[in-house]
Amino acid sequence: MDAKKALNIIAGQCSKKEYCSFDVMTKLARWELAEKDIAAIMEFLVKNRFVDDLRFAEAYARDKHRFNRWGKLKIGQMLRQKHIADTIIDEALATLPEEQSDTICLSLLQQKNKSLKEDDLYKRKAKLFRFALSRGFDYETISRCVRQLLG
Repeated sequence: MDAKKALNIIAGQCSKKEYCSFDVMTKLARWELAEKDIAAIMEFLVKNRFVDDLRFAEAYARDKHRFNRWGKLKIGQMLRQKHIADTIIDEALATLPEEQSDTICLSLLQQKNKSLKEDDLYKRKAKLFRFALSRGFDYETISRCVRQLLG
């Protein structure tokens, strides 16, 4: 594929959906374009705001928090896997409302608590903590929610 055709295709895709620069570069590399062509295409996409890592990170964080009900730690880890800079990740996570994290964590723990067959309070708390940690919530948020749930 030549560079002009690749630019048209990738610009069209970027105008319909948010992509991070790592995903775009991976896609262009799969199309076996030359390094200089990839660099030129990326420069055009960034300059014309087809690709913006901060915008991507904020949308990703908002959607994963709201729809997948992930905590900030898991969202941050997934953004690091996409080679997003730590400063951008911090900015994106700062846009998530703290009280919404507590509400989401509490509702997840309530659902999980109903499904647990464990009678021992200590083991039940441990299972709830492990579950919430796997969803990416921080220890303080989990503590508040478990205390509210089990007393």
